[in-house]
Amino acid sequence: MNPRDDVCKTCEDFRDTISMARSEDDKLDATASYHQHVLSARAEREVYQQCVQESTALFRGSSQDHSKVHCTFDFSQYVKLPHHAREKGPTFFIQPRKVQMFGFRIDGYRQYNYLIDEDQTIGVDGQLAHGPDSVISMLDHAFGTFCHQGGDCTIHADNCFGQNKNRYVIAYLSWRTMTNRHDNIKYMMQLPGHTRCLIDAGFGRIKQRYRREDVDTLQHVADVVDLSSCSNVSVVYGRDTWKWRQWKAFFGDRYKKVPNISKYHYFRFTSTDPGAVFMKMSAVDTEETRFVVCKTNLLAMDSCDIPQEIMPAGLNRERQRYLYSQVRPLVRLQFQEEFCAVPAQE
Repeated sequence: MNPRDDVCKTCEDFRDTISMARSEDDKLDATASYHQHVLSARAEREVYQQCVQESTALFRGSSQDHSKVHCTFDFSQYVKLPHHAREKGPTFFIQPRKVQMFGFRIDGYRQYNYLIDEDQTIGVDGQLAHGPDSVISMLDHAFGTFCHQGGDCTIHADNCFGQNKNRYVIAYLSWRTMTNRHDNIKYMMQLPGHTRCLIDAGFGRIKQRYRREDVDTLQHVADVVDLSSCSNVSVVYGRDTWKWRQWKAFFGDRYKKVPNISKYHYFRFTSTDPGAVFMKMSAVDTEETRFVVCKTNLLAMDSCDIPQEIMPAGLNRERQRYLYSQVRPLVRLQFQEEFCAVPAQE
């Protein structure tokens, strides 16, 4: 069998149940459940494909109305520094410098790939790179820089609770409609294990190019992203691009938790009903559940009120010494100073 990725655990469990079933009734029950699961995944996939087709037709057509777009965001597996096409043996045994990659795709137009080095994350030594503060900070920059303000927006993301499906992301999308940044937002997730989408294809192009290149610095990674595809664009962290902000603290006392959030895969926000979220277990369901996620005494919000900035924590001295003594010698000589400077003194 060829290697496969994104294998659905539920599908595999049904396959095992069918193969291990003893009686015909058990086999029929397991097969019926498996069949229903596949139909549900297919229905969610059709909704995603329809959204992509509409967004692609919008950008490729003659219409100048770009207010209705479809976006996808996700994290890719990190890339390491240094990386050489002719890999040196000791590189396999070291703890390389890690560069996180967060993708924000506007279907039919561009995929913006945010690159975050170890010393640029909220936490020390590359920690807290995938938390709500990080995700919402990059989302807010992407919406404000690459998307038209106002209008409607449809978003797809995976079902990861720590990154995409939590009270803070829900609060952020509600906040956007309450501050007139968007009129209507639909936020959807496909079934876990069936979440392959075009943003993964963009990441795949980057990895194909990355494997053939010599990469020693963050700028080299950005060059790989830009050359991997005409639709891939690199966005490197800096104070002139985006800033980390305290979104969790900002939303913590203004918004409530959504009860039983794990069973819902569809969320809708509208400026005509500020502070409320309309939820469905599936995008193809007809009945919505309304829940007021914003506390009633805070419905009137100032659109200019944004969270405070968070400065990157950087690298501790031990990690600096390790990169300087163990990793830097494997970097090409002309790029060693840019890769890692002399560690700070005790």
